[in-house]
Parts: sequence; C-alpha cells; structure tokens
Amino acid sequence: MIASLKRNLRLYPWYVGLFHAYFWLPIYFLFFNSKLVLADVLYLASIYFASVVLMEVPSGWFSDTFGRKKTLVTASCFLCVAYVLFLFANTFEQFAIAQIFLAGGIAFNSGTDTSFLLETTQALSDEDSYATCEAKAMRFNFLGTAFASVFGGLAAIPDYRGAYILSVLGGIGLLVITLQLQEPSQHNKDDRMNFFKQIGSCFSLLQEVKLLWLSAFTVLMIVINHIPYEFYQPYMEELANQYDALATTPLFTSVHLTLTMLIASWIASRSIRIRNKIGTRATLLSAAGLQIAMMATMHFFVSIPAAIATLLRSCPRALMTAPLNVAVAPNVPASKRATFLSLQSLFGRLGFASTLALFASMAGDNDWQSMATMLGWSMWLGLAGFTLLLFTSRCMK
Repeated sequence: MIASLKRNLRLYPWYVGLFHAYFWLPIYFLFFNSKLVLADVLYLASIYFASVVLMEVPSGWFSDTFGRKKTLVTASCFLCVAYVLFLFANTFEQFAIAQIFLAGGIAFNSGTDTSFLLETTQALSDEDSYATCEAKAMRFNFLGTAFASVFGGLAAIPDYRGAYILSVLGGIGLLVITLQLQEPSQHNKDDRMNFFKQIGSCFSLLQEVKLLWLSAFTVLMIVINHIPYEFYQPYMEELANQYDALATTPLFTSVHLTLTMLIASWIASRSIRIRNKIGTRATLLSAAGLQIAMMATMHFFVSIPAAIATLLRSCPRALMTAPLNVAVAPNVPASKRATFLSLQSLFGRLGFASTLALFASMAGDNDWQSMATMLGWSMWLGLAGFTLLLFTSRCMK
C-alpha cells in the first residue's frame, strides 16, 4: 500500500502533464472558425462551459462518494471520446457533441486532481509536502501544454485535424497512467450524503469568511483567466495579417503558446516560494492584477511588443493555483472536498459561459474590432471584481 501511494506521487505530475497536453489549443478557434461563423464558434464555447457547469458539481459528488481514482479514469475516458469526435466533426451539431464530452473530461478532473494529491500525502503522513508537490504538478501542467503546443501547431500546418490526431494518442497515454494510480482515500459509507445534502453542507462552509473570500476570488479568476485564451488566436491572426503572414498563423500561435507555457511553468515552480515571501493575499491579488493588465494590452494594442507582453497571460494562473489550493483544500473535510471545489468551479464557469453567450449575441462580423470591444468589456468587469476583492481582503490577514 505504501509503495503504491509513493507511486502516486511519482505518476501524478505525469498525469497532470498529459491531461493538459492540449495539442489542439493553438488552433481550436481557427479550426472551428474555418468550419463555422464567429457567432457559432462563440456559441460552441458557451456550450462547453455550460456543459461543464451541469457536470461540475455531480462530478465532485461522484468523487467524494465513489473515490478519486474512478473519477480520474472517467475524466480520461471522456477526453479520449471527445478527441475522436473532434477528429471527424464537420457540422455545428457534431462539434457541440464533442464539446460536451470535452467538458465532461474537464469537469470530472476538476477538484478531484488536487484532492487526490492531498489525500495521498495525508495517507503517507506527509501532508507538509502537499504544497511542494502541488507546485511541481503545476509546473508539469504548463510544460505539458507547452510541448503539446509545439507539436500540435506543427501537425496543424497541413490540416488542423493533425492536432487532434496527436490529442487522441495523448489521451490514450493519459488513460494508461490513470489506471496505474492507487486510490488514496478510504470512503466511509456512513459519511456519504445524498447529492442535495452534500451541496447544502458545502455552502455551510462559506460561513467561514476566509473560505468565502477565497471562493469569490476563484470565481472571478475563472472568468478573467479564460478570456485571453478565447481571443488570443484571432489576436495573433490579426497581427500576422498586418505583416501579410496569415499562412503562418498556426505555427505563430503554437510558438507563442509554447513560450507562454514555459514562462508559466517557471512561475508555477516558484509560486509557493513567492507565497512564503509575500503572503497568500498579496500573491492572489497580484495574479488578478496581472490578468487584467493582459486583457488591457490585448484590447488597446495589436503589435509585436504587445504580443511579447501577452506571453505573461498564463502567469496569473501559474502564480495563484498552488497557493490557492493549499489555502482551500486542507480546510475542507475530505468527504466534501471535491464537491466544494467543484462548486467554486461551477460558479466561475457559469459566469464565463454567460459572458460568452452575451458576447455571441452581440457579435458582429468576423473582424478584430468586434473582438477588441469584447476584450474591453472584460477588462472593466475584471477591474470591478479586483477592486471589490482588494477592499474585502482584510479577512485574509
């Protein structure tokens, strides 16, 4: 048993790296937009986030009730099915079904991954190592995306679907690793609650002001962290168009994304050290401020210096994730942990899905000016949320 749990710690970073090996990430917007109009592309994104919302909390309850490994295996299977569907999709309906399976993979992983790691360290009587292991896992997270972006972008040059062929292969490798993991938690049947009682008990935890503030922060950051990702591909396409280099856009976006992830992996590996020096509150607020700056840069400037500046757009997530998980997860009972974390994600994704649906309803032509306007609205939304968190952050002292 001890040997199997130690193997968890060795395999977990590789699980995280392969799960986040999104070969499709540099080109998915361009791929969708090559088949569908802009409004449909935004609706697809909204369908994805709405699907995650619907599955987020049930997947957390499933994890708390039936175990972490079963949930992670389910997530891996969902990803494999999604990538196969994308490979053969041509219509809006086919893309929508694939988005739903992709959402299932993300939802079943959400909250369960860090719960799995925490409970493994607890089972080994080494919870103090959780923060360091979480920072290492986040490093693998960004490195996985970085290297996948290079190969995905190259594979997409002759045909966008090349990136999804690599995604299928990566998904199979992910499933193989997941099946080798050892369930770390011993689930007591007496602790199990029905679905609605579990949700109610999680909401009761928000009576603790610190957890309430951290949850509000999480919701805001889920919304504003995703916005630069939604628009950076057309941003790069607009920049390439200024230099008559549209044909190189897939390679351009993949190289840019790779550099972005490499920088983020460096920040992630040092996030706990940064937290130790300046504190959790300052670390989290710095991450929020930097993301707002990224949206402002993309809104106001389309230039090579601005594109270089946006290489920092993943640094907020890299900086915040390990300190945030360490601040939240150990303070939530194991029988409620994945459900609580899923509720945080649910409200964040619901906010982002609503934002995308609003953008889709107001989308004009497939031009950059329309997208830049959306980035401007997002910037002001983020600034309002940041101001509110700043003035209420005294509870984090």
